[in-house]
Amino acid sequence: MDPSLAPEIVNSWIQLAAVAFARVGTAILLLPGFGEAQIPPRIRIALGLVLTLSLLPILPLPEPPQQVTAFALLIGAEAAIGIFIGAGARILIAALHLLGALVGMVSGLSNAFAPSQANTEGATALAALLSVAAIAMIFATDLHHLMISAILRSYAILPPGRLPVGDMTDQIARLGAGAFHIATSMATPFLVIAVVLNLALGLANRIMPTMQVFFVAAPGLILAGLTIFVITLPAVLDHMMVVLSDWLLALSM
Repeated sequence: MDPSLAPEIVNSWIQLAAVAFARVGTAILLLPGFGEAQIPPRIRIALGLVLTLSLLPILPLPEPPQQVTAFALLIGAEAAIGIFIGAGARILIAALHLLGALVGMVSGLSNAFAPSQANTEGATALAALLSVAAIAMIFATDLHHLMISAILRSYAILPPGRLPVGDMTDQIARLGAGAFHIATSMATPFLVIAVVLNLALGLANRIMPTMQVFFVAAPGLILAGLTIFVITLPAVLDHMMVVLSDWLLALSM
């Protein structure tokens, strides 16, 4: 090899690495398990960089454009695709955050706040527990391998240089609606129990006006909510992992 060509080759590899990092690194910064708020940003960026360099030899990347404007547009498009992948998975996991809020509301635990592992804002204690359990399930079931595979195989569906903004926006909207549907459907048993208990306590108060309904209702709602929560927690987490894996598989097919 001509030594005079070494700077051009090195420059070409740096540009290819920048294009790859725009998608891979951005997705890693947002994906559940990898992009949690409790992980320092430097660690997340370093992880994205290491993963980018590991996948770089097998990524189907085009020759970087020579024009600065075209290169910047390519970087922006790749970063947008990475945001789409990471945000899509994050939106699905947010269904557990909403579920915890609903369960806390109907069971009388909505005022029990705890730091959330998946969101920067506060959450109810049940939502924080669901978030931690979901992150643990992701790594226990090797779902993080599927996330990396989805990033790798996304190049077949969304090749570099193509940015279907309309399709991506529609998919994000569908994921948001799906997250609300999942949360409300899984919260149905809690809503039913809350309605039944409140109706029963209302009838009891009509029969016995001197009964302190609040002091009877609060412990009953908390006990019923926690009991159903413990019983349904394995099924909730299993269903959530299936939904997330199905979306990642559809992205990587």
